[in-house]
Order: sequence, then structure tokens, then C-alpha cells
Amino acid sequence: MKGNIYIIGLGPGKLGNMTTKAIETIKSCEVIAGYKVYIEQIRELIHNKKIICNGMGKEILRCELAIEEASQGKMVGLVCSGDAGPYGMAGLVLELINKKNAQNIEVEIIPGITAAISCSSLLGAPIVEDFCTISLSDYMTPYNKILKRIELAAKGDFIIAIYNPRSSKRQDYLSEAINIIRKEREDDTPVGIVRMAYREDQSIIRTTISNVEIENVDMFCTIIVGNKQTKWINNYMVTSRGYKI
Repeated sequence: MKGNIYIIGLGPGKLGNMTTKAIETIKSCEVIAGYKVYIEQIRELIHNKKIICNGMGKEILRCELAIEEASQGKMVGLVCSGDAGPYGMAGLVLELINKKNAQNIEVEIIPGITAAISCSSLLGAPIVEDFCTISLSDYMTPYNKILKRIELAAKGDFIIAIYNPRSSKRQDYLSEAINIIRKEREDDTPVGIVRMAYREDQSIIRTTISNVEIENVDMFCTIIVGNKQTKWINNYMVTSRGYKI
């Protein structure tokens, strides 16, 4: 029996921000697997389907259960917030399938809008040229490596989108990251902090690198730090690409 796993990026939140391909694929699947928060996000699409749902830290088990269902010839959708690639499950699923030598499973990855892009659109146009995404979570990446990446991104004048900026266990990481970036940026460098992008509790803070209020940031936020060409135009965060206007 040949089964299918579709690794699906759900985008930032509401169904209206999902691609038509993602919605159609979810509807066609027999089994849906995902982190419990993401399952609730698509609850209206998954009536009468088998649901594999668990919490944070159980990513390997979740993917293994999805692979097991697909190995029985079923169509399985594994859902991820944003895009299935950045900080998502696409890489892990492909590695596990290879490890298990599951030749009877076909994989398709359905892209979604990652947080850097959705938050950029809410702020204006801060991401119009080279940028990078850096997660401050050291759950999978050593903290010293995260700090080195922050340092090099700042030196390279990249626009920086910071994911997972602050949690109850990592209250000081963001302060340290901001201090590293400030060594390479002027105090008035624009910073946008978007919380719960495109969801009912959405909020946006428009500030500068010298005025980031750390206590207002949590794990539901994405922070975009401008580069040397970024400025505020009224309430829009805008990076100039260098057009002569």
C-alpha cells in the first residue's frame, strides 16, 4: 500500500491566510496530525477525520505516528504554523522516513506564510531585501550558537526577524540579543514587535532598538529589527532598496 504525507504550512492564523492548496489538502486527508494549538486553528476543516494531537516537546512522536498511518496506505496531513520548513516539521519527517526506509510513502510539502513575512506585511515593508530569521529558543540549538548568529547577522546589516523571543525560562535572552545588535545599529533603528499576527488578539508595537520594552514581549511575538536603510514613514516600517526617487 502506498500512503501519502502532506506537510502543510497553515500560515499565521485565520483560515483566510491559508493557501487554497493547504485547505483543499486538509479536506482530502483521512488523518490530521499536529500540535494541539494548530489543530484547534483548523477545527472546522477536520470533522470526521482521525486526529493525532499532542503537545510541545512531542514532535518526534507526532511525526512517527503520522508516518505509521501513512505506511498503512492512508492520506495524512501534518500541520505546522506558518510554513512547514522554518522551525516546522518538514525536515524531521523526511529524516524519519529515510531512517525507517519507508519507501511506500510519498511526501508533499505545502508552503505557508512564515511569521517573518506575515509580520512584515502588518508593519509595512521592512523586509524588501536580504534578511534572516533567528529563533532565540535553545531547545534545539545551543545558546552560544544563537548569539554568534545574532552577532554575524548584525554585522552583515541583515534585517533580522526574531522568533521565539522570550519565555518564562528565557527571560534574559532577548536583552542579550538586543545588546549585541545595538553594537552595529544606531539607537533610532526601527523595531516592530507583532504579537498574535492575524489573530483576534493581534497587537503591534512600533519602536526603536534603544526603546524595546522587554517585559512586553512573549513567545507569541515576532520581532523585526531593521537595518541601516530602514526608517519609519508615519506608522509604516520601510526599508529602502536604493531606488533613486
